[in-house]
Amino acid sequence: MKSLDITNINWDQMWRQIKINPVPNDLPAISDEERYDHMAPLFKEWMRYDDYPSKMLERIQVKQEWSVLDIGCGTGAIAIPTAMKVKSVTAIDISTHMLKILKNDIEKNHIVNLKPKHLNWDNIRVGIDIHPHDVVIMSRSIGRMINLRESLIKVDQAASRYVYISAWSGKERQINRGIMEALGKEYHDIPDYLYVFNILAQMGINPSVEHLKCSSKVVYPNITEALHTFQNLLHLDPTQLDAAKVFLEENLVKRDDGWLENPDNKPVWSLIWWKKEDS
Repeated sequence: MKSLDITNINWDQMWRQIKINPVPNDLPAISDEERYDHMAPLFKEWMRYDDYPSKMLERIQVKQEWSVLDIGCGTGAIAIPTAMKVKSVTAIDISTHMLKILKNDIEKNHIVNLKPKHLNWDNIRVGIDIHPHDVVIMSRSIGRMINLRESLIKVDQAASRYVYISAWSGKERQINRGIMEALGKEYHDIPDYLYVFNILAQMGINPSVEHLKCSSKVVYPNITEALHTFQNLLHLDPTQLDAAKVFLEENLVKRDDGWLENPDNKPVWSLIWWKKEDS
């Protein structure tokens, strides 16, 4: 039997096919900017219960005189603590609402070496729109990229010393799948870190990988907010909302403070990192 030559597998194409058709619906996909703008207020609340940022920060090597680029910075869970340790941080995100929260915290904490920028990594030209930094961090944001190989090439070009990327480990969130099954729809798993790892290998990069077992609490103030979040995430049409609401009411856990909690609270994130050869 002829052996399979995995070096010729087009991981980028397979990733793109999954990302373009994440759920079997005919609705036009909501833009990433709209999705994350809606999530921004909740995202800041979620970070209160998430130990992922501290685990990620423990593993990022920086020095006081270095510069850091945080791609997909969100509300600053990684960027703000990093700014306390380095010369400068450039934090970019596609969400104006996420950046508004970050800017408020920058002003409140009198941080002078952290610059937020409203930019889309897909459109950035390294050396023109963004200059190279000592360290590049792409924390839990690689999953939204459509052209994975191109994104990874630019990430490598933008770093002069180290690159740190965290990607989904592959252990699927069961509540997402449960909603689609309740609707009688097929659910496609989120593409995981193996796509990132294999594309990097094809690029001649041999990254280290560590799986971060985390504890988090994704919470919602009420069922309406929870339903809206999953409507955007899974591209649900109006005719599917009643069934989705019933599923969420049966599966979200009501806390003592009245908020609803997603029971999928043990996510695993895969940290993929490498040191640049010339550093």
